[in-house]
Amino acid sequence: MKFGYLLGAVAANAYRMLKVFPNSDPIIGFLLPAAKNESFWKAPLFAFATMFSFDLITSGIGTWTFVTSATYAIIALALHFHLRNQKSSLRLFMSNGVLGVLAFDLITGPVMSTALFGQPFQLTFLMQVPFTIMHLVSAAFAITIISPLYDAAIAKEVSGHIMALNNVFVAYSRFLKG
Repeated sequence: MKFGYLLGAVAANAYRMLKVFPNSDPIIGFLLPAAKNESFWKAPLFAFATMFSFDLITSGIGTWTFVTSATYAIIALALHFHLRNQKSSLRLFMSNGVLGVLAFDLITGPVMSTALFGQPFQLTFLMQVPFTIMHLVSAAFAITIISPLYDAAIAKEVSGHIMALNNVFVAYSRFLKG
């Protein structure tokens, strides 16, 4: 896919503009396969450019733009070095996606809110919990739906899960028919 990640950035930003629910973020679904399978610079560039362009389009560029964009880029770089020699699997992507989201939300939530705005860390941390839960749910969906489009091993694994689920439904419907 020559322009796959460019299209991914456009799709991620378009989806984020729909505001399905707060913090509905598909970026991690694109970021994990890029971090695993591409050159070391591509996932950080994707993360930074996607976050930056979203703010450019929607709210303008400010301190928060650089904080969120740089945080996602650093997480992407760390994921590259962690994932590059591992075998792709849905479990690997999910576990690393969870860690990436938790790191992102901790840094851009309580840590930076305390540093930039003087908010109490404990209160901000507590108020971040529901927001992070929504972010984790959206990340799980993004990893399951988007990552298979960019990683063949994940696509094969997800396809196997879908076939197994289909077999369960077929067996159940036969059971109900008697």
